[in-house]
Amino acid sequence: MTTAVANIIDEVERLSISERIELRRLLAERIPMTEDLTEDDFAAIAAETFSFLDSEEAEARRG
Repeated sequence: MTTAVANIIDEVERLSISERIELRRLLAERIPMTEDLTEDDFAAIAAETFSFLDSEEAEARRG
């Protein structure tokens, strides 16, 4: 991993769940999905997104 990528990852880890979801949406709009992603990659991305959404919804119910 390059230093630039490591710095970006550090910043992403500091984001709230809603900020991560917003970032993911914006990246998906700007970076074309290519052959380097497999169906398993897409499934993992979807699963993580749903997990974040479930967490956000649970937090809203508690809050």
